[in-house]
Amino acid sequence: MSTPEDSPTVSSASPAAPLTFDEAERIMWADSGVGYEAVYAGLCAHTVPDLLDLAAVRADTALLDVGTGTGTVARAAVARGAKVTAIDAEPTMLDLARAKVPEAEFHLATVPDLPFDPATFDAVVGNFVLNHFGKPRSALAALCSTAKPGGRVAFTVWPAEPPAGRALFPRAAEITEGWVPSAFPAIEQADNFPRTEAGLADLLGEAGLEDVRTTVVDWEHQTTVDEWWISIGSGIAGSGRAYLAQKPEVRARFRQSYLKVAAELSAGDGTMRLPYRAILGAGTVTG
Repeated sequence: MSTPEDSPTVSSASPAAPLTFDEAERIMWADSGVGYEAVYAGLCAHTVPDLLDLAAVRADTALLDVGTGTGTVARAAVARGAKVTAIDAEPTMLDLARAKVPEAEFHLATVPDLPFDPATFDAVVGNFVLNHFGKPRSALAALCSTAKPGGRVAFTVWPAEPPAGRALFPRAAEITEGWVPSAFPAIEQADNFPRTEAGLADLLGEAGLEDVRTTVVDWEHQTTVDEWWISIGSGIAGSGRAYLAQKPEVRARFRQSYLKVAAELSAGDGTMRLPYRAILGAGTVTG
């Protein structure tokens, strides 16, 4: 008599298709609103004034804020008197954004499936959102289509070379014995772009934008060793998801590795000043 070990199991079910980049992003950021607001919202706020300036956002500007997260850009734009519509693909992010910015209109939506007619907005902005698309060129084309002729489109991206702040968790993982890196679907290379000033400028130009300008913003984000750990312990973003996937003993070793690396960027009272850099780019819609 054969046993299950003697012959393969036959199943009528088809094997699951591999996740796309965008599907993996949705999973990675699921239910992350509270953790994001506690840690990363303040970090990403540093570029907001420059982003809105590049997009010429002022009183009565009809603005689309793409990937609003917990509403930091939306709130700053409303303070300028703009008429803000914002989208995000994560419901817990939108719940916090709606509470923070009741003056804005929020939609649960993904790119490129946008619930807007073409040429609806005076300006379209996205703060660190292009890095969340598996097909950034296609996503940008869809977003540009929602802007009126003469409207401004502006985005921020993280550079290819990570500054010390972004390298903190990867450095801790590198020195953690037994750490298993998490696999993540690759961006479609034909749709990708170099994460440099020139790369962003070319991306915006190829999307048909004119008067393309780019700039770099450097800053130090002030936090604490304990506050910055919240994102890991809560499983926020790629590093947090990778941490939760480790064995308990590896997580304990990673915690010690984190404290060791963080000490290099810390004052004696546990505060940290993390160096960060962002690339900003903007252009004008033709037509």
